[in-house]
Amino acid sequence: MPDIMKISPQGQIRIPKKIMQILGIDKGDYLEVDVEEGNVVLKPRKLIDPSQGWHWTKEWREMEADVDKEIEKHQLSPRFHTAEEGIKWLKK
Repeated sequence: MPDIMKISPQGQIRIPKKIMQILGIDKGDYLEVDVEEGNVVLKPRKLIDPSQGWHWTKEWREMEADVDKEIEKHQLSPRFHTAEEGIKWLKK
């Protein structure tokens, strides 16, 4: 059974949590609004290039924060002249 939503005096609707979960959207996300054959169609939209989406994931941002902390503590590897030197150092 479809959900029924009431339009507020400001022209807003509240999207039910279960529908937001199905669509993978959250508060603050953007939706494209269109009319197709007399129906309102809402489509989730990300305002970043899809090929760069990995950079904005929570996991990636957490890893970046960890790296920033390591840099602040000067926990850096030595400089390598070849990939083989780097691999050898990593295997230690």
